[in-house]
Amino acid sequence: MDGRYTRRAFIRDLILLLSAIPFMASCTHHIRPARVRRIGFIVGTGYPFLVTAFKDELRSLGYVEGRDIVIETRLSRPNTSDLPRQASELAHMDLELIVAGALPFALEVRRANSALPMVIATCPGMISNGFAQSLEHPGRHVTGIDELPPGVTAKRLTLLKTAAPKVSRVALLSTTPGKGGHEMQLRDAEQTATALGIRVKPYRATSLDELQKALAAIVMDDMDGLLNFQGGLSLANRQLIVDFAAAHRLPAIYQATLFAEAGGLMAWAPDLPHQYRTAADYADKILKGAKPGDLPITYPPKYFLTINSSAARGLGLPLPPALLAQADRVVA
Repeated sequence: MDGRYTRRAFIRDLILLLSAIPFMASCTHHIRPARVRRIGFIVGTGYPFLVTAFKDELRSLGYVEGRDIVIETRLSRPNTSDLPRQASELAHMDLELIVAGALPFALEVRRANSALPMVIATCPGMISNGFAQSLEHPGRHVTGIDELPPGVTAKRLTLLKTAAPKVSRVALLSTTPGKGGHEMQLRDAEQTATALGIRVKPYRATSLDELQKALAAIVMDDMDGLLNFQGGLSLANRQLIVDFAAAHRLPAIYQATLFAEAGGLMAWAPDLPHQYRTAADYADKILKGAKPGDLPITYPPKYFLTINSSAARGLGLPLPPALLAQADRVVA
C-alpha cells in the first residue's frame, strides 16, 4: 500500500509541476536583471588620489564597480595629444554621463558631443565658458564646481604681498583655457594691485612651449614676484614652474596645494579631493534621475593657506608670524 501511495503521490506531484512550468516561465520572463550604469571619467595622469576620492565616494553611495556601475576611465598625459582623442572616445560611447576632472577635459568632451550630460570637478568660469546660464539654474547639460569665486585672485595677490612686502612687479602666469577665467582673474588682480601699490603683467600660455617662453619673458621683464592663475597646463607642469621660481628667487603664490608640496612658497587653494567627491555626488543624483541643468553649481566651501617654510628660507623671506598663524598647513 505504501508503494502504491508513493507512486500516486509522485504522479500527482509531477502533474502539478508540469502545470506550473508555464507560470514559472512567465514570472522569469518579467524579472529584469539589475541595471548596470555606465559613466565616463577623464582626468590627468599623476593624480591617483583624485581618482581614489571620486571612486570612494561612489562606493560610499552604494555603487560597486564592475557589479552595478562601469566607470570608463581615461587618464590624459600632460603635454601630449592624448586629450582630444580620449575625450572623443568617451563622448561617443553609450554612457549616461561623463565626469570631467577639469576645464580642459570638459571643453574637449563638449566639442565631441555637446548633448552628453557632464559634471565638471573644477572649472574657472562655468558661466563664461558657456556651460551654464547661472550658478543656481545651469539650465543645460552640465553642472559641477566653479573654482573661481569672487575675490580669490585678490586674496592670493594680497597674501603674496604680505609674505614678500618688497615685491613691486608681479607676473600673472595664466594657462587657463576657454573663455572668461583668464579675464576674470586678470581684472581682479589689476584692481587689487592698484590698492597694494604694485604693478602686474599677464603672461598667458596654452602649451608647454608657450609656457617655457612665458617663463623666459618673465625673467627678461625683470619681474620680482609671481601669481599663478588657474590652469590645467600649469598644474601638470608645476615642478617646472616651482623650480623656475626658486632658481630666479621669485616669491610666488599658486592655485593648488600641490605646488607648495612640490617646493613652491605658498598656495591659497581649495581641497581638490573634496571637489572630486562632490563630483561623485552630482553623478549619483544624475543617475537617479536628476537633470544636470537643475543641479546648482557650487563654489569650493573653503580655501586653505599652505606655506612652505623651506621655500621661504631659500628666498630669504622672514615670514610674518601673523601670516604663519593664518596658515592651515606649514610644509617644512
